[in-house]
Amino acid sequence: MAAPPPPRMSKKAFEEEKKTVKYYLKIAMEAKDYRSLNTLVAKVRKQHFDTTDSVISEALKLHKILTKQEVESVRYYLKMGMDGNKFEVLHKAMEQTDKLRASGINFSEYEGIEEQLEDAKELLKKLTAEKIEYLTHFLKQGLQLNNTDMLDMALKTAHQIGAKNFDKKLIDQGKERLERLTTTRQFLDMASKQNDKEALEAALGRAKALGMHDYKEFKAADAAYKKISRGFLGVWIGGGKKSSRQNSPTARSVSKNASPMEKKLKLFGGPLKEGLALGAATLSSGEKVPAVCHSCIEHIRLQGMTTEGIFRVPGNRDNMMYIMSQFEKGRASEVKFETIHDTAGVLKQYLRKLPEPLIPFAYYKAFIDVANKHKNGDPERLRKFKEMIDNIPKEASVLLQYLCSFIKDLAVCEPITKMGVNNFAIVFAPNILRPEVETQESMITDMNVTIDIMQTMISYVENLWPEAAKKKAEAAEKKKREAAESQ
Repeated sequence: MAAPPPPRMSKKAFEEEKKTVKYYLKIAMEAKDYRSLNTLVAKVRKQHFDTTDSVISEALKLHKILTKQEVESVRYYLKMGMDGNKFEVLHKAMEQTDKLRASGINFSEYEGIEEQLEDAKELLKKLTAEKIEYLTHFLKQGLQLNNTDMLDMALKTAHQIGAKNFDKKLIDQGKERLERLTTTRQFLDMASKQNDKEALEAALGRAKALGMHDYKEFKAADAAYKKISRGFLGVWIGGGKKSSRQNSPTARSVSKNASPMEKKLKLFGGPLKEGLALGAATLSSGEKVPAVCHSCIEHIRLQGMTTEGIFRVPGNRDNMMYIMSQFEKGRASEVKFETIHDTAGVLKQYLRKLPEPLIPFAYYKAFIDVANKHKNGDPERLRKFKEMIDNIPKEASVLLQYLCSFIKDLAVCEPITKMGVNNFAIVFAPNILRPEVETQESMITDMNVTIDIMQTMISYVENLWPEAAKKKAEAAEKKKREAAESQ
C-alpha cells in the first residue's frame, strides 16, 4: 500500500514528485552513480515513497551494494595510507569518510572500520605535524633562496592542510615575497622583449635588491642590458667600432691564457667532483670529502652540538653569502663562521646546489619503490638500500656516509637541540634525494617517503656502510688509547 503524501502536499503533487524521482533513479542506477543515487534515496525516505514500488525497491538494493563498496573503498585506502605512512592517501580517505557520514552512512554497522578510523586519525595527526614542520622549513628555505617554485609549492600545500596551522606572519611573508618575485620576473621578461635600456635598468635594479641573480629572466635581461650598453659605448668611442683596448694583444692574451680551472670549476652549484678538486679534506678513514663540508661539520662538532634548532633555524643570508664566497675563492682556512646557524646554512646550501644530489637521479625511483614496499627497519629494505648505495659514485657515497654519521651523533643531543632524527630527515631529505624533474606533484606525493628514506639512512648508517663504521670505531678506539697513554 502506498504511503500517504507528506503534509502540505496535494496528492497530485506527491505523485508528480514520485514520478520525477523514479525517472532520475533509473538514470542513476544505469550509470551506477552513487552520489546521485544517495541523494535520491534520501528523498525517497524523506517523502515516504512506497518502497515496494519496483523501481524504488531496485534502487534501494543497488544503493545498499554501492554503499558497501564505498565503505570498503575507504577501508582499503585507510590501510594503504597507514601501511605506507602516506599523508595524502589518509587525508583523502578521511575526507571521503566525512562525506559518507554526512550522507547518512553509519560506519559502526561495518565490522572493524571504526577502530581502523581511530588508528588512522592518530597517524594522520602525527603525519600532519611532520608535514607542517617540513613545509615551515621549506617555506623558510624558499624565502632564503628567493625561490618562487619552493614558495608556491609550500603555500599551496599549506592552504590544503589549513593555513591556520602555520605561523601567520611566515605565511604572509611568503605570499608577499612570492608576489614580488613573480611580478619582478614578469618585469624582467617584458624589459628583455622590449629591449629598452631604461626598463632593463629598472627591472635589474629591482631584481638585484631581491637577490634574483640566478633566475633565467635576470640573466637574459642582464645580457640584453650589457649588449645595449656596449652599443652605446661603441658609438661614443667612434661610430660603433670596438675600442682599441678590446682589440689589443694584451686583452686577447689575457682571455686566451685564462686558467681553465678558474673558468670552469665551481664549488656552489658545481658537481661534487669539482668541489673535491677545489679543496678536499681527508677523513680518518683515508677517504676525501669537500673541504666546505668538512669545515662546516667539524665546526658544528666542536661548538654547535647543543645549539637549539640547529639546521632548522636559518642563518644570516649576508653572512652565509660571504662565507660561501670565501670557500669559492679557495680560502677555506681563512673562513670565520659568525654563528652555528650560518655554518649549518652553508652546508645545506652546498648540498642543495649540487647539480646532481648525493643519491643520483637514476636511483630516485628505485629508492622510492623499495621504501614503499618495505618499512623502516625491515632487513630487506636495508639490504636493497645497501645494494644501491654500493653502486652510486664513490665520492657521493663517502660524503653521504660522513653526513649521516654526523647527523646520528647530533641527534643524541635532541633533548637540548629539540632536533631528532625525524627533524633532521625533514631538513635534509630534499637536498639528498630529489627527482631530476622536480614538480609540485612529486614534492607533495613523495615528501613523506623521502623523509622516511632519510631516516633509515641516518638511523642505520652502520648497517648501510659497515666498512666505514668499522674504521670509525677503530679510529675512536685509537684516540681513546692515546688519550689514556698520555695521562
